[in-house]
Amino acid sequence: MKIIATAVREDRHWLVRNDTYPSAFTTVTRLADAAEAHREAVAFVAGVPAAEIEVEVEPVVDERLADLIAEARAATRDAERAQRVAATLSRQAVARLRAAGLTGVDTAAVLGVSPQRVSQLGKTA
Repeated sequence: MKIIATAVREDRHWLVRNDTYPSAFTTVTRLADAAEAHREAVAFVAGVPAAEIEVEVEPVVDERLADLIAEARAATRDAERAQRVAATLSRQAVARLRAAGLTGVDTAAVLGVSPQRVSQLGKTA
């Protein structure tokens, strides 16, 4: 059974609840503990073993902060994509420079990386 719970910060605690079992109300001090604590509460209220329950906790934050978080996550995804493209292009460049007869040290100088990085890129080309 999968439960989607919301966590709202109040003072120094997170209040965790879900719509399926509203009486399974949990309070935790650390958001990292919310899923496990709420899973146990739902198991108790529903009368089922905790092992049968999966809880996904969605923290509720101010709308402006939620927008900032969404932008940060999108930028992280974009950066990861750009890093993969850069690595692919770098591997191709190393392979072509080495095929053209350049040494590892010269290839490193052309690419502006260390000889160790050229070695790493050459092994995965």
